[in-house]
Amino acid sequence: MPLNHFQLVQEAAGAHFPDKDHAYPYPAHYGDPQQEYQAGHDSAVLFDLSDREQVELKGSDRQKFLHNFCTNDIKSLPVDQGCEAFVTNVQSRILGYITVFNQGDSLWLDLAPGQSAALTEHLDRYIIMEDVEQIVRSPEFGCLYLTGPEAGHILSKLDIAALAVNQQQRVTDSEAELTVRRVDWFGQPGYLCCLLHEKIVAFWQQLIEAGAKPAGQEAFEALRIESCFPLSGIDLTDENLAQEAGRSSQAISFKKGCYLGQEPIARIDALGHVNQELRIIALEGDELPAPGTPVMATVKDNQKEVGKITSAAKSYGKYPVVALAIVRKEAYEPGTKVEVVVAEQAVEGTVLCSME
Repeated sequence: MPLNHFQLVQEAAGAHFPDKDHAYPYPAHYGDPQQEYQAGHDSAVLFDLSDREQVELKGSDRQKFLHNFCTNDIKSLPVDQGCEAFVTNVQSRILGYITVFNQGDSLWLDLAPGQSAALTEHLDRYIIMEDVEQIVRSPEFGCLYLTGPEAGHILSKLDIAALAVNQQQRVTDSEAELTVRRVDWFGQPGYLCCLLHEKIVAFWQQLIEAGAKPAGQEAFEALRIESCFPLSGIDLTDENLAQEAGRSSQAISFKKGCYLGQEPIARIDALGHVNQELRIIALEGDELPAPGTPVMATVKDNQKEVGKITSAAKSYGKYPVVALAIVRKEAYEPGTKVEVVVAEQAVEGTVLCSME
């Protein structure tokens, strides 16, 4: 399909689009992904995430309703505050990985691309007498993600106040209906800027002029994977239990009381561990392992499969390639040596919880 207006503006700025036939093409890079990656650590980079999905929940029962179907405390969420959460089924398997923000008169849910249809269908089954309405806002609103140590300073040049983690600012005088949400996905200041699609080009240009470096998916994936930040539908599916995502401290309240899937989550918490969990795999080779590639390790003197790769990216830091994988308990301790086969070659790797 042809590039839209925003993508043509990005292309004019040096963006390379390798897959223009994709439903929403993202630039791979702007000429030098290594520089973009480094800017993500040293200053600030700006990513187009306009196909992330937005769902608005309206109605007087919205907070109580969502509270009953996800893992975090929604009823106590103050206005202009947010939190991560999992929407789970009765077995505590992940049906959605969301960030929820209290917009005052509604709740806004941010989801990975392609995830809103299944989530809204699931929640709709439970709306019986409750005053709750779900509205998918993705056709109207897109997102930019600004991240890096200088990200807050860049936003201050546009009169956007300093924000704490999981706090948002609604820019009330903005024709773009701009809301800036502090979400530190990569372990550093990060701001998800949600605004009308038709106003994204102007705001993107403002952020670039204020000092942000435009960056593509190659840098985004490297930073994301090195931060062990999962994407629902890629790294997490409905085969995974909520605690297997490794986001319990951010996304699960163990004090909120009953909700769908709460009992298995409480049992796992009492047990003290899950049988498998998302981990970073730092690889020594140059080729990317495909999703589904087995992760092998020596366990009790036997070589066995201990997990599968879910996503991978070239890195420009300590290791040539980084990947995410769901790894079983016998091999998920940091420092465990593993092996994957890439392009018919065995490649050594190390299991990590973080890149520090």
